[in-house]
Amino acid sequence: MTFATYARDRIISILLFFMCTILSYLFMLAVGMDYYVAIYVEIIYCFFSIVSFIYEFIRRRQFYNEVIRLFNQVEEKSYIIEMIDRPDFTDGKILYELLRKESKYLNDCNQKHNEQYLEYRHYIETWVHEVKTPIATSKLLIENNKNIVTLSIEEEITKIDDYIEQVLYVSKSDTAEKDYHINRIYMKTLIMDVVKRKSKEMINEGIRPSLHELEYYVLTDEKWMSFIIGQIVSNAIKYKNESPMIEFYCEEEGNKVHLYIKDNGIGIPEQDITRVFEKGFTGINGRRKHSSSTGIGLYLCKRLCDKLEIGIEIASELSIGTTIRLTFLKDRR
Repeated sequence: MTFATYARDRIISILLFFMCTILSYLFMLAVGMDYYVAIYVEIIYCFFSIVSFIYEFIRRRQFYNEVIRLFNQVEEKSYIIEMIDRPDFTDGKILYELLRKESKYLNDCNQKHNEQYLEYRHYIETWVHEVKTPIATSKLLIENNKNIVTLSIEEEITKIDDYIEQVLYVSKSDTAEKDYHINRIYMKTLIMDVVKRKSKEMINEGIRPSLHELEYYVLTDEKWMSFIIGQIVSNAIKYKNESPMIEFYCEEEGNKVHLYIKDNGIGIPEQDITRVFEKGFTGINGRRKHSSSTGIGLYLCKRLCDKLEIGIEIASELSIGTTIRLTFLKDRR
C-alpha cells in the first residue's frame, strides 16, 4: 500500500476536511473572533487531523504489506492466518476474520479430500494385491498346459501384470519416502534380476541384452529401482527397431556411478525429447506406433528417481536409439 493509493481511497474525506476547515475559519471570523486566533485554531485542527491521517495510513500499510509479503512467501496459502497478528482497526479486523474462516473452510475441505484419497488409495492397493492372485493362478495353469495358444495368452497376462504393478507404484509414488530403504546394492545383481524378469518379453521380441562393466555397489532401494529399470526396459522393448539390442553398462565418477541403459530402437524425435518425463505425454511415437500408450512410464520413473535422489537423463536420436542415464551415489557422504 502506497500513500497515494491510501489518499485516493479517502479523497471524499480529504475534500470534506478542506471544506470544513474553510467553513469553520469563515464562521470564526463572522462571529467576531480575532483573525490571528482563528488562524491559530485552524493550524491546531489541521495539525492533529494530518497526524491522525498519517497514523491511520502507517498502521494499515504495515498490516496489509505484511499480509501480501506472507502470502507471496508461504507455499500453503491457507496457513497465512496463523502467521499474522490480529489488527486493531475495523476493516483489518473484518479481513482477519474472513481469512480465519476461509482458512478453516479450506482445512476442512483438505481433510475431507485427504480422507477420500486415502480411502481410494487403500482400495487400489487392496485391489492390486487381490488381482495378482488370479494372474498368478493363470500363469500356473498355462505353465502346466503349454501350447501356442496358451503361450500367447501368457504374454498378454504378463503385460496385464506389468500394468497392474504400474498402478501400484503410481498409488505409492506420493509417499515413496515412507516405503523405501536405502542400502548398498550390487548393480550387476540388480540388472540381472530385471533382465530375468523381462526375459520372456525380450525373447519373444528377439531382443539381445548386453551387460558389461556392472561390478559396482550403489546406494538405492532395490525394489523401487528394479521397477524403474523395468519400466525403462519395457519402453525399449515397445519401441524396438530391427535387430534390437539393449545394453547395460556403468561408468564411475568420483562418489557417483552412472548406469547407462542403451537401446538401438526407433529413437525419439528432437521436439519430443524435452517432454518425455511429463505426465501423459506420448509424443509422435506413442501416437503412431502404440496408440494405447499412456505416457505414464517415464513420468513415473522421473518422479520416483526424484524421491530417491537419483539423477535421470535421456538422450536420443531418431532411428538410432535412446540412452537413459541413472546416477547413483556409491557411499553416504
